[in-house]
Amino acid sequence: MNAFASLSRSPAAALALIALAAWAAWLLVRQLRRGTPAVRVAALAAAGCTAYSADTSWRFAADYLDMAGAAERAAMFGAAELALFATALLARQNLNGPSAAPGVPGVLVWVITGVQIIPAYAESGPIGGTVRAFVGPVLAALLWHLAMGIELRHRTPATSSNGLGALLVRELRERLLSRLGIAERHRDAAQITRDRATVRAVALATRLAEISPVRRGKRRGRRIARRLSVAVAKASVGTDADQRGKLLDQLAARRHAADLATVALPSPWAVRPDPTASAPAHHVRAQMTQATANARHFPMPPFTEHRAESPASGETCSPGRSPAKLGTADALAAIERGWTDGLTVRETARRATRAPSYVHSVFVRLDRERGPRPVNTPR
Repeated sequence: MNAFASLSRSPAAALALIALAAWAAWLLVRQLRRGTPAVRVAALAAAGCTAYSADTSWRFAADYLDMAGAAERAAMFGAAELALFATALLARQNLNGPSAAPGVPGVLVWVITGVQIIPAYAESGPIGGTVRAFVGPVLAALLWHLAMGIELRHRTPATSSNGLGALLVRELRERLLSRLGIAERHRDAAQITRDRATVRAVALATRLAEISPVRRGKRRGRRIARRLSVAVAKASVGTDADQRGKLLDQLAARRHAADLATVALPSPWAVRPDPTASAPAHHVRAQMTQATANARHFPMPPFTEHRAESPASGETCSPGRSPAKLGTADALAAIERGWTDGLTVRETARRATRAPSYVHSVFVRLDRERGPRPVNTPR
């Protein structure tokens, strides 16, 4: 039955389709006004692919779901397209929100797209169904993603998705690259070939070393030797010193692998000094030792707080310098003058450059020989 004829018999279905088309047209016009020319073309193409998918859903509802009424069929395919639009808008809202990711609505867009692929294959078979599925729901979802700015990598190229599907895809990709031997980046095809040949040569050399000299001359031994020769030639170890070093290092590791069982290792439970912390401490200790040695080799003169006159010459001494030590006779003369003038023991000791205890003993002797000392007078 023709779709337009069915709609003419059901005014309700016609109104529903008109409302859906008007809403889709409003979204399309809104997107065309806001976006750049590229976004406008993408939105226009997305609308065409959505109509293509709607035609498939309309036919599938009549042929496989036994929906003869136009209203029922319109509601069926209208619900699918409306759900696709709603999830796309919710994904865009989440992308512009605090999470900055499409979230669950972004996943539901692709789930609905996958479900809409089923009617395409059911209506047109493998070949026609592939065309209907790709041009209809798949392209519609992709173009709506790009036109609405929902695609995370298209909006922020440096950002990677952390969803379960994205994590599984990345893990499978890394495992596949590792299995193929091309996980290491920045290598050309020639270097990859040399590295594979080096690994193969190491394995063949190890196998050949495990065979006794008698068996090496037999068929199996000669075959391993030929394969080893070919692998060595492909590895270019004769002309490339770096590749030759890799070959010898790997071969040495394979031959002495059994020595790992007897290697002496420190206990992981023993407390070991942290090298990052011990290096600064060692530097500080070295500086303190050097400072102590310098202080002992170059003693600092005692600091005198007040400027004083030298008792012998009457010169003024700076605070940073102490007066020169007097001789024995000059010191005794200065002590006698201090005793005569009635000075204190500490002042007399400073002028005589002698210890206060020594000056006190001289004062006691003078008191005993000459009688009581004169009355102290402040000076």
